[in-house]
Amino acid sequence: MTVDYFTYDVAEHWVCAIEYGDYSALDDEEIPLLEEFLDNLPSNAIGWDWSDNSRFVHDDVSGLLADCLEGKLYIKGKL
Repeated sequence: MTVDYFTYDVAEHWVCAIEYGDYSALDDEEIPLLEEFLDNLPSNAIGWDWSDNSRFVHDDVSGLLADCLEGKLYIKGKL
């Protein structure tokens, strides 16, 4: 099996919701943003790997500047 990945910059406060489905830290306006982001991810995804250090860059979920972790979304197959 070939494995490849996409890289995303994701604000730290989204990670728990992405990894565990725990939306309790999100407000009602943030949930649709996250759901749209997740709906547009590749369907052949197999898991995430998160960096240990944050960077202040544009968040790929909201488009706003934030302290973000680099997330590698591993997928089956080639890009």
